[in-house]
Formats: sequence, C-alpha cells, structure tokens
Amino acid sequence: LVVVGAGPAGLACSLEARRQGLSFVTLDQEPAIGGTVARYPRRKLVLTQPVELPHGASLDKKTYTKEELMELWSRLATQNRLPIRNGETVVGIERRAEGAFVVRTKTGEHAARSVCLALGRRGTPVKLGVPGEDAPKVAYALVDANAYQGRRVLIVGGGESAVETALALAEQ
Repeated sequence: LVVVGAGPAGLACSLEARRQGLSFVTLDQEPAIGGTVARYPRRKLVLTQPVELPHGASLDKKTYTKEELMELWSRLATQNRLPIRNGETVVGIERRAEGAFVVRTKTGEHAARSVCLALGRRGTPVKLGVPGEDAPKVAYALVDANAYQGRRVLIVGGGESAVETALALAEQ
C-alpha cells in the first residue's frame, strides 16, 4: 500500500494499515506530518468530536490547539513506527497491466497493489497567474500573525482561510 498524504486522513489510514499488518509507505510533499493543520496559525483552536483511533489512541476532547494535535500525531507516528517519507512529492500514478500501481515521485518510484489518496486541498495553493505571485514576500499560509505586526498586508480571497487570516492579522 502507498498512502499519499500525511495529514489527518493519511495518518488514520497509516495507523489502520499498521494495525492490519500491511506492508506500506506514506508519502507527503510537506517537510512534516499534519497536512493543513500544520499550516494553521500558532495556537489556533481546532474543533473536533471524540474519536477512537487504531492502537488505542483517541481524541477525547472537543477542542485542541494546533500544537496539541501536532504533538499527538507525531507521538502516534513515532510509537507506531509509521514509515512516513516527508518531502516526497508524488508526480504521477500509473496502473500496470497486471493491476499493480507504480507511484512516481520526484525522487523515485514505489510499487503497490493499492494506493490511498489522502490528499488535502491546501497542499497546492490556487494561484492567479499574475506577475509577482511567486515573490519571496508572498505567503500562501499564515503561521504567525505576530510576524506581520505593523506591516501593510493584502489578503486575496474570500473563503474561510482568508477571513480567518484577516481576523488574526486585525488583532495585531
């Protein structure tokens, strides 16, 4: 099994694969696990509901900070020896004639009978195709609102993330 993504869904799939005794690898383009949650601003509250995870772990509170979730997920990954390869971007998946898959990354290939696409929506931001959008001063995620204190900022977008970013920056 190849699991693509090490966010909440990819971690849950990886834990279940471990519980089932499967041979698997988890690939993620980010440098650390956590998916979208890893890009949340510091101390952001995350709402959830109590849930049982494989291997006796559970989320038993209704709210967690980003840091609490990241620590929990890192501990679960370490304790369960999850084979997670961070910084490995999937560039293609091909199905062979015999039904097996080849998952191609920027650094190599992985053969698998099954592939789980546990992809989030935030890993590759939507760009406008305008000059300057790749400039070093352009950010596609707000990690620390304090870093922008006293600066002029333009937020592009009208979705939930843009509104949360605007509120966090307005507090500065």
